[in-house]
Amino acid sequence: MPKAGRGKYLGFVAHEIKNPLATALWSCDLLKRMEGPERSGERAEKMLDVSLRALRRMRRLIDDFFTIERLLENAYELKRERLSLRDLAEAAVQFLAEKEGIATEGWIVEVQGEVSGDAEMLRRALRSAIEHMARASPKPRLRVTSRPSGEGQELHIAADAPPAPVVPPEPEERQSGDPVGAVLGFALAVRILDAHGGRIEERDGGLSLYLP
Repeated sequence: MPKAGRGKYLGFVAHEIKNPLATALWSCDLLKRMEGPERSGERAEKMLDVSLRALRRMRRLIDDFFTIERLLENAYELKRERLSLRDLAEAAVQFLAEKEGIATEGWIVEVQGEVSGDAEMLRRALRSAIEHMARASPKPRLRVTSRPSGEGQELHIAADAPPAPVVPPEPEERQSGDPVGAVLGFALAVRILDAHGGRIEERDGGLSLYLP
């Protein structure tokens, strides 16, 4: 993506954070108005949960946005090293189960081989791509496999109930109000792969990530 595209998501992100920001402020305002005993009750706990979900959604949107901007500016120094693709894939699946609450029971991860790249950035790319395929269903069943390609390794992500379309439109062209703030995730994965000399494309009804 050329530098002319820098900041293209700024207006979109500004719009997307309005609702979670309003939700967090509303929850905090209600908590402030509660009497002492009420603040330790069930209603207060619910208000805290609502506020935390809204804040996490904002944090993810903002973090993904600025990471994309840094990649477009070539301002992120990739720390390249040889990495186990299996370790990257398993870490991504574990993160989604533990941190994002996605049900990963029954998923098949049959991955091998090595790739060259920045460990943290590639973990984020794999998490975002796998999450995109998983969120199309409340009980997703995914199969993550790999095979050598002319460019290095191809990681293929298939789902029993894939999203439609598999490759999503640009964030600003989608319905607003993503409840978890993951709307920039696919765009981030694309930028990370591009920075590594790789790419993402649809294949056989799933996603293929080509990694050097």
